[in-house]
Amino acid sequence: MMRTLWYAGLLLLTGFIVVACQSGDLNVGQSVINPQGLLVQPIDTITVQASTVLRVDSFATSSSGALVVGQWTDAQTGQMTAKSFASLNYVSNSLASLTNIQLDSVVLELGVAFTYGDTTNTFALNVHRLTRPLVSERTYYTTSTADYETKPFLQTTIGPQSVTGTSVIRLRFPDALAQSFYSKIVSGEINDETTLANYIPGFAFVTPSTTNCFRGILNSRNSAATGIRLYYHSTEPTSTGTAPASQNILFTTNSVYFTQLSNNRTGTPLSALRSRSDAVSSRLTDNTSFISWGAGLQTRIELPYINQFALPANYAGINSAVLVVSPVRNSLRDNAAPFTTLALYEINSQNEIITAVPGAASGLAAATANYIYDQSQLTLNDTYTFDVTYYMNQLIRGRVPNRPLLLTFSPDPQNGLSLQNLIQRVTLGNQQRPNDQMKVQLYLTSGL
Repeated sequence: MMRTLWYAGLLLLTGFIVVACQSGDLNVGQSVINPQGLLVQPIDTITVQASTVLRVDSFATSSSGALVVGQWTDAQTGQMTAKSFASLNYVSNSLASLTNIQLDSVVLELGVAFTYGDTTNTFALNVHRLTRPLVSERTYYTTSTADYETKPFLQTTIGPQSVTGTSVIRLRFPDALAQSFYSKIVSGEINDETTLANYIPGFAFVTPSTTNCFRGILNSRNSAATGIRLYYHSTEPTSTGTAPASQNILFTTNSVYFTQLSNNRTGTPLSALRSRSDAVSSRLTDNTSFISWGAGLQTRIELPYINQFALPANYAGINSAVLVVSPVRNSLRDNAAPFTTLALYEINSQNEIITAVPGAASGLAAATANYIYDQSQLTLNDTYTFDVTYYMNQLIRGRVPNRPLLLTFSPDPQNGLSLQNLIQRVTLGNQQRPNDQMKVQLYLTSGL
């Protein structure tokens, strides 16, 4: 049943004119109906059905400029795990020609790019040695793999705080291993990429933690934040009698590397997703649907009864139509911000994109919506609001087919898709959820 609210009658008798404060064109239909006889009729009971569908894709991560390690486990979506792999770059140096120098230490340094998720608990990081080097001519994807030793040779635990910006995670090599590495550098036994790879083929970064958290590590071509840093000093006395300053050489990891993302939905409602055409109703996942490219998830929306929509008498047009989508989120301090922008597409029965949904009143631009929240509210009130005025007008008039819609992430047109985007996620409420409801709101213009 559709609930309607009518504005007219009594206010006109008192001599007042009510102006509806809605975006859109209030002049719709004025050539046919006297403007003083127009009313705006809001409707928000159109049936909206949501489900979760697969995004069957892999993404190249061997030039992403970052490494990611972590995991996210959810009762509805299962577990997504991120592991990263990197080989070392040899850097030319003069250590073999120097005399009277002494090793201080060898440290694996990891510059932190971002933290996504829970930072209130500790985060364990294990570093394993690869069994063979990565191949420089190969493009690695989120689905790629690399073999590594079972036992980690470096381990650390990051405390319960967010580390971002210029923070660096440091893992010191055991003394024996550090001395061995230093000796091979000084002797000239390690003198290029091949001899370095023969000694240390590379690293696998893995976490045994069960905390829902991902750590991003800086690893861009121009970055000197991540790699093995060898610290040494001269043993010759200085002219001033002070201790010689420590010097260092950095062997970076930013040439051949990648991040692997794997998903396990066993035992969850979404385990039924096997192919692109499959869909799991939001009714089966706690009245929610999901978007996460790294987890291979997107949200499908259907308006099954829109063709049966009963237009009011003297219908002139849609003044405004919006699709309101609400994330299921309790606090802005959860360090798990949803996507900045979502996009809306028409799809076929196989959940393949046909075209972008036209947005706004003109339909000239694609329908997108930015994440916004109301800071004046005591409880978090956050939404994505799509202006679909043109599209709904065409749909209700039967001028376009009523296809399913796909709600998904829209990458930044300037910066493109980042590795952080891949591990981001958003949970969306459906129309039946007590809070965070998904709904279509229409404002119809018609005559009295």
